[in-house]
Amino acid sequence: MRNKLHTVNIGNAIDDRITTTIKTNNMQKTVLTTIVTLLSVISLNAQVTGFKILNKTSSINEADSIKITRNGFTENVFKTIEIIEFNYLKITKTEKETVLVNLKDELYNNSIGADNKPPFNPTTIKAKSDSIRSLRQEIKIITTQQDSLYFLYTKDYLNFKRINILKFGSIRSRAFFDMLYGDEGKRFKALGNAGINFGSNTASIYSELVSGNLGLLRVSLGSMISSNSNDSLPEGKKEEAYQRLVSYGGNTVLNFEYPLMYLHFRNNQYNLISRLVAKGTSDLPAFGTSTEKWAGSGSFGIDFYGDASLSNNQLRFFFNFNANKIYGTDVYRDNLGIANSNFTFGQLSLGLVFLENFKISFIIATFSSEESLRNKNIVVGGQVLR
Repeated sequence: MRNKLHTVNIGNAIDDRITTTIKTNNMQKTVLTTIVTLLSVISLNAQVTGFKILNKTSSINEADSIKITRNGFTENVFKTIEIIEFNYLKITKTEKETVLVNLKDELYNNSIGADNKPPFNPTTIKAKSDSIRSLRQEIKIITTQQDSLYFLYTKDYLNFKRINILKFGSIRSRAFFDMLYGDEGKRFKALGNAGINFGSNTASIYSELVSGNLGLLRVSLGSMISSNSNDSLPEGKKEEAYQRLVSYGGNTVLNFEYPLMYLHFRNNQYNLISRLVAKGTSDLPAFGTSTEKWAGSGSFGIDFYGDASLSNNQLRFFFNFNANKIYGTDVYRDNLGIANSNFTFGQLSLGLVFLENFKISFIIATFSSEESLRNKNIVVGGQVLR
């Protein structure tokens, strides 16, 4: 009898330890989930999210073509208020550059005795040197102001020019993404894009932590949490991995975008946009993800977005299609329950934006070289655009 009671007590103790471990793991997952959810909520309330295309009319008149010199090159532009202000700044800048050159020449020639004059006294040398430094700083400020004006002009020009294909340098690329993401001219922005997606048994929340332009590219770093309600651990893991795949890719995402095409009607009532997209993802076991080991992937592909809006822009219908080549780790492959770690994957989404600030999307079709990833289920997504 005593042995039997002893066995029962040992069994109860083991059960208690298992229960405690499970509770601890669940608590860690809940804490991490809460942190990222709070980040997402903050970004939803604080920043513009997603593609927010507004009905805008360009101020450019096609007959007002002129030439300006910028960075030593002459180019054709149109008469806008930004270009007019640019030209006024150029006059001031040229005057200061002339004074600067004369001061430097005067000081240099005196320093080597080429002006046949006695050397300047220390007070004069200091005054002229200070003037040179001050002029350099003033010219630098004017140059920054000109760059800002030209950036605003470039946004206006992209609104004016209806067909833009493979003609995106660093300034046009930055202006293009600034119009799409509402970055308001900022080179880098914290807490940007955010969104939530629902599958049949899964859900995920994504928050873009930081984004900005790096030359020709828009670069962003984001974080995502996902969960599933499937009682079966293997099936739940597959469904959660699929949810990450069709939404943003992983619970840590590094994204690179380059514009290929921007076609639009006047007033942006109809738009067609294409981008090259490269992405690196990482799934971490400690970050609320159903994976025993680290899983990662890299991908590159092409993305197409098109939309049409009512004349008052209160309702905008859109589609989004992308096709990607994905290179994953073995763990990434096993989590998805597929045969190959390198595979193709694409999807088609439809949706609408209403009142300019609320977006709903539906992933209605997927295709892949892996049969189990084709048309698995419909995923619903939502965003608040501010």
